Amino acid sequence: MKALRTFCALVFLVSLVFGCGRARDEAPSPSVPAMRQDVRIRVVNVANKTGELFDVDAIGMLWNGIEESLRNKGLLWTGDADIPIMTLQAEILKYQKGSVFLRPVLPMWGKTYLTARCELLEGDRVVASAESSRTISAGKEGFSFDAWKEVYRMVAEDLVSQITQKM
Repeated sequence: MKALRTFCALVFLVSLVFGCGRARDEAPSPSVPAMRQDVRIRVVNVANKTGELFDVDAIGMLWNGIEESLRNKGLLWTGDADIPIMTLQAEILKYQKGSVFLRPVLPMWGKTYLTARCELLEGDRVVASAESSRTISAGKEGFSFDAWKEVYRMVAEDLVSQITQKM
């Protein structure tokens, strides 16, 4: 019985120490974008450079997140022939889906993280590049079953914000 109480106290102590995590911005982005409105951006490639296969559509989720963020900024190419277009290529560098059950108790093993990089090209010339990392370990986003989806949206928005500021 004493061993059970010791184990419960240890789990409680560990969850107090590590359970107060939050979604962390690895690279803060400046708040005022200097966007050009005379061009549109077309996503042409998203690649998985991790060398791993995932049980989710990692490429599709990042692709859709980037397109949604471009659409919200009014920069997504919609097929207009009159407007000059730039192309965007992205790569997933690191990804871990994490576990909603481990996050509150053992955040280091249950965390969800994603690191991605993208390049904005005008023809063959690189106009801008960006890299973003996001981690969800615990806290408000950490108790969600869909934290692994949220991390794609967060990274995509950060990548688009960074490249639009450099355009």
